[in-house]
Amino acid sequence: MKSFKSTKAEGYIVPCVFVLIFAMIFAMIFTYSASISKVEIMRENTKVVLDSFVTQNSTEIYNSIKQGNDYTEVIDADEFRNELISFCTLETETGMLYSIDTDGQELFHITEPTLSFREENELELVVNYTLSIPIWFAGNEIPAVNIPLEVTSVLTEKF
Repeated sequence: MKSFKSTKAEGYIVPCVFVLIFAMIFAMIFTYSASISKVEIMRENTKVVLDSFVTQNSTEIYNSIKQGNDYTEVIDADEFRNELISFCTLETETGMLYSIDTDGQELFHITEPTLSFREENELELVVNYTLSIPIWFAGNEIPAVNIPLEVTSVLTEKF
């Protein structure tokens, strides 16, 4: 049996450094994709709630269409906000809506959603808010990513 002359393990330094670099790159990609996933899920949830809200108010909107225009006077933004809070299980605090996981950690928060008409008193409804995602990497909090979102819903006739 042959014995090794050097037992310092100098040959393992380079592979260990490469493994650490690849692990950091993988962790960054995973963090980025998790953040993008949160944005897309919140956008889809808002779209579902807004479409539902438009459908619930469709009688008033349909009556205005029967009159020959798509004029709608008032939309109850508080009702939409309450439906969004209920559907997405958000918590309200200091003018923000927070999503909290089962461990009590903040997943993200959004500003108060603003419900408005795309054009004055027209049929298209638009919701604007800013989604803020806190990012943790290597045990440190990186400044939150703020993403402005706009979701639109339109009632169309099925005739």
